Amino acid sequence: MDLKILLLLFLCPVFALSSFTILATNPAGTIISSFHRQAIQYLVDKQALSSIDKIPKHLDFQLAPATAIWVTEKTISKEYLQSQLDLFGRLDDVWNENFLENLFLSYEGSGQATIEPQAYEFLKLLGVARVFVTDNFGPAQYSVPTFRIPAAHRPPPGPSFISRQKGQQGVEIHHVYRLYLDEYDTFLFGSIPDIIKGGWIPTNITEFSSIPINDPPPQLIPVPSRLHMLSTPNLPLSGSRFGVKDVYNTRGLPTAAGSLAYLQTHEIPTETAPSIEKLLQLGAVMVGKTRTSQFAHGANPWEFVDVSYSWNPRGDGHLTASASSSGSACAIAAYDWLEFTVGSDTRGSVRKPAALVGAYGIRPSLGSMDLTGVLPLSEEMDTAGFFARHPNIFHEVASKWYSDSSVANRKPRSRFPLKLFYPTEHFPMRNRGAQELADDFVDALQQHLSITPVNVDFSKMITPFFPNGSFPAFQLYSNQLAEYRSWKDVGRPTADQFVAQFGRQPTFDPIPEKMFTRAQSLTEADFLAAVGLKRRFRDSILENIFKHDEESCSDSLFIYDAATGGVPSYRVEEFNHLEGATPFFLTAAAASPDGQAKASDFFNFLASMAELPEVTIPIGQVQYF
Repeated sequence: MDLKILLLLFLCPVFALSSFTILATNPAGTIISSFHRQAIQYLVDKQALSSIDKIPKHLDFQLAPATAIWVTEKTISKEYLQSQLDLFGRLDDVWNENFLENLFLSYEGSGQATIEPQAYEFLKLLGVARVFVTDNFGPAQYSVPTFRIPAAHRPPPGPSFISRQKGQQGVEIHHVYRLYLDEYDTFLFGSIPDIIKGGWIPTNITEFSSIPINDPPPQLIPVPSRLHMLSTPNLPLSGSRFGVKDVYNTRGLPTAAGSLAYLQTHEIPTETAPSIEKLLQLGAVMVGKTRTSQFAHGANPWEFVDVSYSWNPRGDGHLTASASSSGSACAIAAYDWLEFTVGSDTRGSVRKPAALVGAYGIRPSLGSMDLTGVLPLSEEMDTAGFFARHPNIFHEVASKWYSDSSVANRKPRSRFPLKLFYPTEHFPMRNRGAQELADDFVDALQQHLSITPVNVDFSKMITPFFPNGSFPAFQLYSNQLAEYRSWKDVGRPTADQFVAQFGRQPTFDPIPEKMFTRAQSLTEADFLAAVGLKRRFRDSILENIFKHDEESCSDSLFIYDAATGGVPSYRVEEFNHLEGATPFFLTAAAASPDGQAKASDFFNFLASMAELPEVTIPIGQVQYF
């Protein structure tokens, strides 16, 4: 069963309007289609962005496409309009020429603007039926009907729809969203802003299929025009679209955290997590919630029950993407209509999926972000991370999102670290092509950072800082940090409320069920002992491994393979026993030949337990068969 209300989109035209066809209605708005090089579907927001009064009554239309251009030139020529429309076509995947039936021109300069007669003839050739200009335009000879509107009521740059109901004096302006198919099942639902109440409205628009299927049909995700960013150029992330992992509260949208029981026992949030609010204030636009493993616990694809596992678009299409932020990871890998996606990282939930889908991912230093309104797993290890495909976007989001970090070291640095720990347990990799990529990357680091690789048995380096030199014991304490807090803060309250509402115990996915069972035998003293060990480990690592350096912050960096050594690991458990494949270790103890978990399989624990930042960097792709 999936966490969504199914509203099927029947792709049969109801009636046509100009170059658009109305397909269906939805609580969020009207679903329409158009053809521009390909069939494109849109959602027209039911709520009006603004309204324009005193429009002549003879203008009679129910719903019509429109384009708004904010102009800075005083004299509007044909060439200027052509340049603006060319810019729109290059920047945006929502706008196209079909939106030119109505044109809004807003002059953003001083004095009065004028429109040349040749510009009007150009608009007429484009099929523009009406022109709306702000009241700071001067008189003109026009060949297209032109109407004046107050500048305060101008729509944002880009595409929109205008509506006028019968008998209505004014014209209402509506946001329009392009609907993209979530073919890799990465989202729970899409969302659009609630203009009236604030927060968001879940859209829950699904693709209609005439063929009976057992699984719910994929979602259609509404994305706004990128041209709106032209009205807010001072915001660094203006126009950047992102999806957010379903452990973050967002006003008006349900938080399920991968659990039907949690969904049924918790009210829809009335506030947005400060971490997400900051992204919005920076100009980014949220388009929906992405899938997560239940309660952000590390789980394999075959252990997802309440919410189905997302599909990794890489390789043969059947590879694992790890957990728990796999929905966000698969989304950024699959869709070029997203700039970044938000995840959370406790013990690898951003870093591991990023490595497996070929994206940039970050776990920041512990304490870098306010995690109010985020489902907790372990306050001793939880961090807010994200994914991006492009290094420039990755840098821009990181530098702005974490800019208020209370733990950031802002002292100026004169050089990079001098040592690069190169673990011989991970290199060379099983796939020769993957090792060649790693060699080239290390060579580039040497050239550009003047850093020296140091071959080390890294497991041996850190073993003295484990309890009694035992990594399994260290892993046990780390597990207890997550198990105790997740049960106390999430599992037990959910179970108690579920029993109160339904008179029976809830059913959880296999991994949370196991973790909660173990957690019930833990005492607060056990938890505090685990906290103490973790903090001693942190201090030891910072004192002995990554030593402080005034010139470079840390005297060394650590590189390791966060993925699979260039060989496939599959979403189907049995496939991982095939020749040439390998299982992918999460947070459960992995058996080595002597029956013990190996530190080299869990180097991701190092940053989590030592409160360190860690970045996943995609360096290339190789064939594995």
